[in-house]
Amino acid sequence: MSMKIDDKDKVNILLSLLAERYNASHRMRERSLNFALWILGFGVAIAWLLLSGVSLTIFQKVVLTIFVIIVSTLATYFLHSIKKGFDNNRKLIIDIEQALGCYEEGVYINSKSLFPEEYRENIEELPGFRKVLRLLGFHFVSIYVWIIGITSVIILLIWFGPN
Repeated sequence: MSMKIDDKDKVNILLSLLAERYNASHRMRERSLNFALWILGFGVAIAWLLLSGVSLTIFQKVVLTIFVIIVSTLATYFLHSIKKGFDNNRKLIIDIEQALGCYEEGVYINSKSLFPEEYRENIEELPGFRKVLRLLGFHFVSIYVWIIGITSVIILLIWFGPN
């Protein structure tokens, strides 16, 4: 059985859903950034320990390297899960914005749309170079780069550090 909802109520429902989706999007970005900062702190602590002159045996170096790789892999997987949720949320936001006419010319502002067309572009569907440019500035890509960088520096310090 389908309910009959008048247009004014539909708009209020869409605005309420949009506010919640925006809020969820901000929370996901904040959670990923806080997690990345935690990983950075963990990496700095290990780097500090390695730079302090501690001497490791080959076995200890192997175990520490494996540990760092496992932590990095799990961190990347965790962030990827947040990113999947973020991407799904973004699709919902775009659907709601479209339903509200945010991409249609003249609905809110004469002679142009409220939001530019690129706001609703799906990054996966962009052609090669444009996709790379959009990904380079994307929040989650920068966090993945942090994790790769921290992991690389720690592994280099484990094997080629002061001792």
